[in-house]
Amino acid sequence: MFVTNNLFKRTLSNLRIRKEYPFSKILMSQEKQQRDIVSDNIQSTNKTTHLERTNNLKRQKSRIPTKIIEITQETPTVKTFKFNPTSSSSEFSFLPGQWLDVFIPNVSIVGGFSLTSTPQSYKETNTFELAIKYSNHPPAKWFHEQANIGDEISVRVGGEFVWDSLKEKQEQTEHVIFIAGGVGINPLISMLESICQDKLLDKKKSFIEKIRLFYSVRTFSELLFYKRIEGLNKQFPEMLECSYFLTRDDPLHKSEFYYKQRIDKKIINDVIEKEGDYLEKLKCFICGPSSMEDDIIKFLNESGVDEERILFEKWW
Repeated sequence: MFVTNNLFKRTLSNLRIRKEYPFSKILMSQEKQQRDIVSDNIQSTNKTTHLERTNNLKRQKSRIPTKIIEITQETPTVKTFKFNPTSSSSEFSFLPGQWLDVFIPNVSIVGGFSLTSTPQSYKETNTFELAIKYSNHPPAKWFHEQANIGDEISVRVGGEFVWDSLKEKQEQTEHVIFIAGGVGINPLISMLESICQDKLLDKKKSFIEKIRLFYSVRTFSELLFYKRIEGLNKQFPEMLECSYFLTRDDPLHKSEFYYKQRIDKKIINDVIEKEGDYLEKLKCFICGPSSMEDDIIKFLNESGVDEERILFEKWW
């Protein structure tokens, strides 16, 4: 269940708030916070809804009716759903990283899920995708237990944690670091793939020179979009560098993974040292469990990355 985005206001004392990237206030219980997207089907102690937690975020006014046309089991706990809007496609548009309000017939709670496809793909195929992890939250539970091809729902685009290529070009961004934890990869895969699609379209006009992806999950079976990411890695070996962190598992291809290790301070220090003279042209995008995000932001700041160059999305 998606519950908020990059308007969340951090309480970390060393974070300044930039007007271009304001962070939303979020209601938090005093008990331990648990995100549905990374939980083992344990209900969160936070009783507010997706709509309540994102009510101050920009979103489109219109709900767009859409139909499920394909369902794929991505991992043991995540399914990808492909949709085709049933109304005029001109009414539906999005930026990489945005999420959808999801309105399901006979389900009173509105869901919130990040788009995992790109605007370019939508223009070509008139379809878009959501990757949804199983949980007891009613919208996610409906998708996993009741949804079938042909079922219709309605959606509405929202969120401000985005990759805006025009804005990034104006700000002279040339290097990008994506850091994902669990299904926090969802908005980031849309951003990553969109950058790569732009480069395929016109390499001369593409302004991104280097992308580093750091992706942490518990086990190899939970590694979402691995083949998709590695396909991009093979297409753009000089631009894209991927590092996978498995905190519990020990798979066969040991050269490709970090084992039983999290993305720690040393990892961040090392990559920022590699960035060297590009810190003023670097943007970092983070999405994952709350404690992970807090640590990564702290490590990035301590390594010399300005707060204005760190963007993140909060999921609770």
